[in-house]
Amino acid sequence: MAQSSRLAAIATDFAAEADMRVIVVGGGIAGLGAAYRLREKGHQVVLLEKEQEPGGRCRSVLWNGVWAVTGAFAFLGAETNLVELSEKLGLHQPDQLLDLTAAHSWNVLIKRKDVVDFGAFDLMSAAKHPYIPLLEKAKLLATLPTLAKQMLASDPRDLTSAIALDGENACEYFRRYSPTFVDYFLEPCMGMFCGYSEEDYSLAWTAWSSAGKLSWAGNHMWSYKNRGVGQLTWALGQFFLQDADTDYRLGTQVQAVHYGSDGVHVDSICNGIAERIIGDAVVMAVPGDQVSALMPNLDTARRNFFDAVDYAGHHIVYYVLDRPKGDLLETYVLPTADGFKRTGNLRFTDMGNGTTFAHSQWKDWGCRQHADASDRELLDIAWADVVEAVPSLAGTRVIDSFISRQPAAICKRPKGFVTRLKQLNDLGPLPRVAFCGDYMTNSTVGQAHWSGLQAAEQLMAS
Repeated sequence: MAQSSRLAAIATDFAAEADMRVIVVGGGIAGLGAAYRLREKGHQVVLLEKEQEPGGRCRSVLWNGVWAVTGAFAFLGAETNLVELSEKLGLHQPDQLLDLTAAHSWNVLIKRKDVVDFGAFDLMSAAKHPYIPLLEKAKLLATLPTLAKQMLASDPRDLTSAIALDGENACEYFRRYSPTFVDYFLEPCMGMFCGYSEEDYSLAWTAWSSAGKLSWAGNHMWSYKNRGVGQLTWALGQFFLQDADTDYRLGTQVQAVHYGSDGVHVDSICNGIAERIIGDAVVMAVPGDQVSALMPNLDTARRNFFDAVDYAGHHIVYYVLDRPKGDLLETYVLPTADGFKRTGNLRFTDMGNGTTFAHSQWKDWGCRQHADASDRELLDIAWADVVEAVPSLAGTRVIDSFISRQPAAICKRPKGFVTRLKQLNDLGPLPRVAFCGDYMTNSTVGQAHWSGLQAAEQLMAS
């Protein structure tokens, strides 16, 4: 069965008399997950997304014959909710899948001359790191019992279960034991994955996200041959487009969300036309730092939480180089300690036709420093960073390039964030309102999607 026909059949199966009309604000993976779960249970959905296609950072664009991701690179095999969703959409077929586990290995460039394989992203691998002095390794290993106890006790679906470690900044904590570990393992790793600066993540989040069955440390990673990770959100968009009980609206800018005992209404603008959309409940699936501005009657306690949420920028720059890959390594991770404050990592793939497909990713510092620059200016700055890291590329002709600007890509989780999140959760649910997004949990696609499922379940239980 063709994919479009399969999705249409699923949409027909979901048709039922709706108990609720739920407005979902935001068409990233969290909002898409919430909307799909609500439709599975027979509820009517109004899905509002400001962009012209869904997916947010879990999206791909076709460029020079390659599906280039705009954010997320791969899915974690341990996040079975994504596997289940992929199966429901008819996507999880062996001939459609890619195993990216081996591709998700990285080399850190040390002192601009030595290259060391990261290994797995955990403390045991760091203890084997050939660049970390023996005395520092011994001190690192001495921290393991205390950290392991908390890590093993943590709920992989509940970030607040690691609250006991929330009083420490991760880099400050580990720098006391091994400055080398921070400079050439922890900081480059977090800069690569998240765009984070040293002050952007607590010991609580670091320990929780790097241990347990849902950890990104050492897990199987996968994607799709067609469209990459964006295949999943594209298929969800196609499903909603064909579903008679989903009012699917792209290019719709939400102005305000109001809620009360008698229902909710959302003021929006689409193609210059203002409209008030009425519903029984609402799922707020926008980034956490946008919630307060959209909800004028939000209570003070919740507003205080959302006003403190901040996001790290993480631009991705793509290149086609007029040269074969040759002796270039596949990956380079660039430490801030060696002066690479802006660009976090590089990847090179030989295209087999005398050209090389490459990309670089920026850290938050660079995104903020050059927030007002044009795309052309950013491309020039980014290429200068690439040549600085790999001098052998000087004089290489760049056939083509483009930048995916992500000024607010991944939620920061500094010291105190987990405590504030627990305080938000302790307030309990709002009548007719549910929140979802990466700020509720982790920034992996699977965790963000799971937060959308939880938001849908909350509304259906109330």
